[in-house]
Amino acid sequence: MHSIASDGTFTPSQLVEEAKKNGLKAIAITDHDTIEGLDEGIKRGKELGLEVINGIEFSTEYQGREVHILGYMFDKNNIKLLAKLEELRLERETRTKIILEKLAKYKLYISMDELMEEVEGNLISRTHIANVMLKKGYVYSRNEAFKRYLKTNGIAYVPKESLDPFEAIKLINESGGIASLAHPKLIDLDRGNFEILLRQLIEKGLDAIEAYYPSFTLEDERYYLNLVKKLNLLATAGSDFHGLNRPNNNIGVRTLGEKEFLLLKERCKH
Repeated sequence: MHSIASDGTFTPSQLVEEAKKNGLKAIAITDHDTIEGLDEGIKRGKELGLEVINGIEFSTEYQGREVHILGYMFDKNNIKLLAKLEELRLERETRTKIILEKLAKYKLYISMDELMEEVEGNLISRTHIANVMLKKGYVYSRNEAFKRYLKTNGIAYVPKESLDPFEAIKLINESGGIASLAHPKLIDLDRGNFEILLRQLIEKGLDAIEAYYPSFTLEDERYYLNLVKKLNLLATAGSDFHGLNRPNNNIGVRTLGEKEFLLLKERCKH
């Protein structure tokens, strides 16, 4: 789940309240490359009697593909982790300026001031750029903004340079947390090449796969759960909730059972 600290539209408190309303017992707020919303979410969770564990989603790239790594139950005060998050925040600012320059070459003009009006936290995302493009009538939908301009192979795409999935896994592990491969099907590799990548990630300390995800079919889930069993991994689940930025993914649409959740806690390194 993503809050206004990254590219969601709910505050951390609102995420917790919605999760409680939907009958969940424990959640993770996994904003992109930031833990800014965790303290608020944890505080609200204690008030409502809902467990909020530390979470993050690192947006990394490997061999021209986006590979996202989820972190759970890590020490959010780890010095190396905090230093890397600040580095990523500064890199996002630089990357954003380059994207805006590329868009301007196609007469799609967006100023930093216009963009910052869209940003509620301290982290700028491509979703914020897409929202401004939509408001200014440059595109008909966020999907068009990403597909034509902002995603890999888009004409204004700028790759991330400072973090690969292996470093993200190392950061999570060294912070005592669980590292999970987010929405593996969205990496868009055939199964043979996906399993090659997966084994490389496992060698570097990957603990889990996000086996439950809103767009996965039952056959997808069976495939990933079989890998979990075969490779001695753990399973994680995510709704990938972004609020109004992704209205079809409701909180709790995919969940873990209590037994699976306790297995994650047992594997936790601190």
